[in-house]
Parts: sequence; C-alpha cells; structure tokens
Amino acid sequence: MIKIKAERVCGVELSGNDAIISLLVIEEGAMFHLPDCRVTRITCKNPDSASELRYFQKTFEQLAQDYQIETVVIRERMKKGKFSGGANGFKLEAALQLSDKLNTVLISPTDIKANLKRYPLPITFAETGLKKFQEPSFTTAFAYYAGKHEW
Repeated sequence: MIKIKAERVCGVELSGNDAIISLLVIEEGAMFHLPDCRVTRITCKNPDSASELRYFQKTFEQLAQDYQIETVVIRERMKKGKFSGGANGFKLEAALQLSDKLNTVLISPTDIKANLKRYPLPITFAETGLKKFQEPSFTTAFAYYAGKHEW
C-alpha cells in the first residue's frame, strides 16, 4: 500500500452567488473522513461590488484558516457552450484564485469524470451524510485527491 500524506481539501462548486463546499481529509492508508463544518456554502450578496467580493474572499480565507484547509479545489466551469458559467461565478472564482492566503486549484469536469472512473468512490454518496446539493463539491475534492495521489 502506498503511504499517503494526510491533506485537508475543500471542494468548491460555484453556483450563482454561492460557493458550495465540502471538506475532505484523506489519511494514511487511503482512509477518508468528512470533518464537520459550520457552513455548507458561502454567499456573496452582490458580486458587482468590490467590497462584497473582498468580504467573500476574507470569509473563505477565515474558513480555510479555521479548518486548516491546505488546498481549495474549484470545479471549473465552461467558458462557452450550453453549460457555460455565469459572470457572477467567474467573479467568485477569481476572488478565490487571487487570494494570497488560499492554495487554489481548478479541476475540469472531464478530469473529475476520468479520476472517478479510475478511482471510484469507495462508498455511495448517500453514506457520506452530506446534503445532496454538496455532491458536486464532494466529488470535486475526492477526484482531485484521487488523481493527485493515484492510490
């Protein structure tokens, strides 16, 4: 069995003015757990306001500090086509990426799908105890970690 360094990852799916999050910790021996978190989403009330975007960024930075999150993994949204993201989501994505206090990574839906095919979830999503709307953020975090460590 490969030795794996424990890492705290926060999966993020941007939807409208919200960053929907799931925390994931994978420990030595490829065991993972989902730590309790005080929030399931962080909202930016008005992404057109620079002060609101800064507040969103600071709130996310504080969450990362409080939960000792090492990597924030954002589910990349398409820039063109049927499933393209809206302008507000791209502003939130930029606010997270431009933070000096966050280590952010984008992962495409194609990479997520490929990583989950190669390293499927060892349990069903229902067994995680997370809310249904957190499934994309959870699978984003898991797919990132699985692809990175290839265990």
